[in-house]
Amino acid sequence: MKKIITILFFVLSTQLFSQEIGVRLGSFGDSNVAVDGIVNFDDQTRLHGDITFGNGIGANLLYDFKVKPLNENNPSFQYYFGVGIGTFIGDPFILGVNGETGVEYLLKNTPITFGLDWRPQLNIITKTSIDILRFGLNIRYRINEL
Repeated sequence: MKKIITILFFVLSTQLFSQEIGVRLGSFGDSNVAVDGIVNFDDQTRLHGDITFGNGIGANLLYDFKVKPLNENNPSFQYYFGVGIGTFIGDPFILGVNGETGVEYLLKNTPITFGLDWRPQLNIITKTSIDILRFGLNIRYRINEL
C-alpha cells in the first residue's frame, strides 16, 4: 500500500507544471520522514502536502497563501506562511489544524530546493492538545525546471 501511494503521488505530480516533490525530515506524527510535495499556483500561493508511514498514516495539507522572495534582488531565498489540516490514522486517531511558516533556498543551477519550516498543530479530535515543537527540513526536486 505504501508503495502504491508513493508511486501514485509521484505520477500525479509529474503531470503538473512547475511542481516539487521530495522529503521532509523532522517531527511528523510518529515518524521523522515524510514524502513532501508542492503544487504551485500563479498568484504566489500553493498547496503543500506531506504523507508519512509508520505505526499508521499521517498526512498534512496546507495552503500557503504567501510565497515571496526575502529580497527582490535575490529571488533564491523566499519565505511562506499558511494554514491547513493534519491527521494521523492510527492509534490514537488525531485530527488537527496546522499553521506553517518557513524559508526556502532555490538552487540556481540545479532544480533542488532546501527549506526549513515550523508547523504548530492544534489537535482537535481524540484529545485536544497543542503541539508547537514541530520543525522540519525539506529537500525537494523542482519538476519541469531547467
